[in-house]
Amino acid sequence: MRRHVMVKAAVALLRKIWRHIYRQIFRKNRTLTLPVPAHPRGQESGAVPGTFVSPPEPQRALLEELTENVVSRLPDMDCRERGARGMAKLRDLVGDLPASADHHHSEPYGLLRHSLEVALKMLEEFEKMLFADVPPNAAVIKIPADSRQLQYLCFLAGLGHDLGKLFDMDLRAGDRRWSPLHETYAEFLRHIEVEPVLMWNEDRVRGSHAQFSPWLMHHLLSPADIRFIGLERLRQLTAALTGTHGGDQSTPLARVVSKLDQESVEQAAPEWMTKRPDSKVNQFIHALRDLISEGQLSVNTPGAPVYVTGDKAAVVVPRSISVSRDFLRRENNLRLPSNHHLYDLLAQAEVVEADGNRQCVKRIRVPGKRGPVELSALIFNQDTIIPQGILPTLPKVTFEPVPEEPKPVIAVSPDVPKSTAAGEPLG
Repeated sequence: MRRHVMVKAAVALLRKIWRHIYRQIFRKNRTLTLPVPAHPRGQESGAVPGTFVSPPEPQRALLEELTENVVSRLPDMDCRERGARGMAKLRDLVGDLPASADHHHSEPYGLLRHSLEVALKMLEEFEKMLFADVPPNAAVIKIPADSRQLQYLCFLAGLGHDLGKLFDMDLRAGDRRWSPLHETYAEFLRHIEVEPVLMWNEDRVRGSHAQFSPWLMHHLLSPADIRFIGLERLRQLTAALTGTHGGDQSTPLARVVSKLDQESVEQAAPEWMTKRPDSKVNQFIHALRDLISEGQLSVNTPGAPVYVTGDKAAVVVPRSISVSRDFLRRENNLRLPSNHHLYDLLAQAEVVEADGNRQCVKRIRVPGKRGPVELSALIFNQDTIIPQGILPTLPKVTFEPVPEEPKPVIAVSPDVPKSTAAGEPLG
């Protein structure tokens, strides 16, 4: 009821606020920014020169919707105006820069989009914890009675969690190099007369950017913001930003940000992994197709590493991965990740069958010389890896999936207490 009244009271003013936010975030006189090609060459430290006037309409609409959704979930008009200013400052700070060189959100405006997605997810997660009917023994984060500051803290943690990536970039215009510590990207662009050039630092370490994110929060936070959340929560914000990619993720807030950051990455995975020819997923798929075309991976023969039945194709692992790994290294000097990492990438890209836990290695049964044989395999759509020209020539050998055995349910005596994690306070 409380939430319903709060949202209803804000509806009349929400559109007016949004128009103000939109003008701040997409000011026409401040959109001269850097384009990123469809396939950035970040790992090669390749230069990407040029200018970019404004996002294309689908991307503009997506950013607009994200921002509006974030504003609608902030608790009152004061927080909404405060959040609008913070998102406008984020736009000035990161511009249309990508969130990665050749991974998730590597398109123009990728860092802005990813930051808004995680901020929105943080607010949605906060609402779940605040308004849900929680069983007494559930392992949840405890919400204090006065939740406005904590809710705004969640928003800030999502918004700023990847700012440290700006230190992974080497962005120059002639002799002038951008220092994100001292100026926003918008300020940098106002002082240059030549096209900027973006390169990614070759020595960057995955996840290390988190320790630098707090160094750039001064671009987003005003003295009024700090007074609002208080110094104690400012310390919690710093700990959350540095802990999102740490081994222990030492605070409850850091663990929530890390989980929702990964959700945003995974939601973007099917798009970038399947559309980018240089992604590990596409490299593996193209290797399979080439090896099958050349007959180095036989199909539907006794002992074969690949089987086709109807519109499905089963690739036996780890055998097929080893052959593909050697092929890519020999032909293109490319390296696939470890088997388990590759399985995870394939499941994220949604090119193989996987369960809710992204387990994609399945058991199949195929004919053998002495009866049926069970093998481990990845299940693709047939047209993903099988050249269509060879289908009429394939032997009529089929595979069938082996049903997974249900996990046994362990009965627990009502007299034995269940082991549950204690709820941890965010604040």
